[in-house]
Amino acid sequence: MVLLFAIAGTVFFVMRNHNQNKKEQKKVEKQKEENYLSLSASDRETADLYAELYEMSREAVAEQRVKTKDWEKTAKELEKAFFTIPENEKYQMEKDGYSLEDLQEAEKLSVKTGRKAIELAEAKGKISDKRKWSEVVKDSEILTTEEQLGLTKEQIQRLEDKSLGKEERVEVAILIMNGTYTFDEVIQKLDAGTTLEELMKNK
Repeated sequence: MVLLFAIAGTVFFVMRNHNQNKKEQKKVEKQKEENYLSLSASDRETADLYAELYEMSREAVAEQRVKTKDWEKTAKELEKAFFTIPENEKYQMEKDGYSLEDLQEAEKLSVKTGRKAIELAEAKGKISDKRKWSEVVKDSEILTTEEQLGLTKEQIQRLEDKSLGKEERVEVAILIMNGTYTFDEVIQKLDAGTTLEELMKNK
């Protein structure tokens, strides 16, 4: 009888904790949703774009936006989270059998491929997996400097058709990334006879 009461008490305790955890989780999820809904329509659109770009939920983006109260700061935090592995996670992964050298390489390849650093590290696996980077990342995935700065292959081709060299294409990418011009505006100005040097001076 005592044993039955002990078992029943244990089951009750486990179920109560489980229900409490579910309530807490629902509360957190509700708060995240409220953060997103509290944003203006244009801010929600921005959150949606960042969510797609950094492969995360729109609610998580909104949560970061609420913390920083600034999209530029939010973008930096999201970029950092995407392209780097937090030091505490690196420490734990090293303890679990991952190579520090591989974790650092994953961060470098994240920038070059546009893939999340932590996912690359996990795909490479632990030292015992003896997997090569060539099995994880194909040469075709390595982005050019222009692509890393945001230009698409089609845009790069259009600039090449205008006889712009690599350094010049990088300068165009920087102009667009800084919000000085849109790609179409750059093309229009080049077509109108404005030189890239003149465009750079106007930034």
